[in-house]
Amino acid sequence: MKALYARADRIAADQQFDMGNGTSQLKPKNRMSDEDVRRAVEYGRMRAFEQFAKAIEDGLRFE
Repeated sequence: MKALYARADRIAADQQFDMGNGTSQLKPKNRMSDEDVRRAVEYGRMRAFEQFAKAIEDGLRFE
């Protein structure tokens, strides 16, 4: 669990994410529809699950 949290913290720091609201990462907000935002967020969720599955297959090694 420590490795997962550390990886998430590293990504958040590298990307300078606003941790209070996932959709606030999408810029410029005024040029995206609600559907665009929803799809972008869902894509991120999908990629996170793929990366977690890959890490499990690799013996829970995280970069």
